Amino acid sequence: MITCLGDVLRPEVGQATVRLLRQLGHEIAFPEDQTCCGQPMFNSGYADLARDQARYTIEVFRDPLPVIVPSGSCAAMIKHEYPHLLEGDSAWHARAEAIAARTSELSD
Repeated sequence: MITCLGDVLRPEVGQATVRLLRQLGHEIAFPEDQTCCGQPMFNSGYADLARDQARYTIEVFRDPLPVIVPSGSCAAMIKHEYPHLLEGDSAWHARAEAIAARTSELSD
């Protein structure tokens, strides 16, 4: 998963991430519909917008593959905040827990 800031400001980080993972023998799937983890909305107090973005991201990454993120804060958003944001909806909460379990920050 490329981050929104990485995509706009430092696209070479995403490219380097792909090169590294391929050198380590991993096959890369890159959903082109990915946008943002929702952290900017969440940090600004817009929980409803962050919740909508979490649902969108969960849907984009619906295939049960590992999600590797070259950003600790974006990985933390998915791993820790998605389940919290979606705890009021059992179906989405389960999906949030599932994506959280398969998400890692690149350096992990």
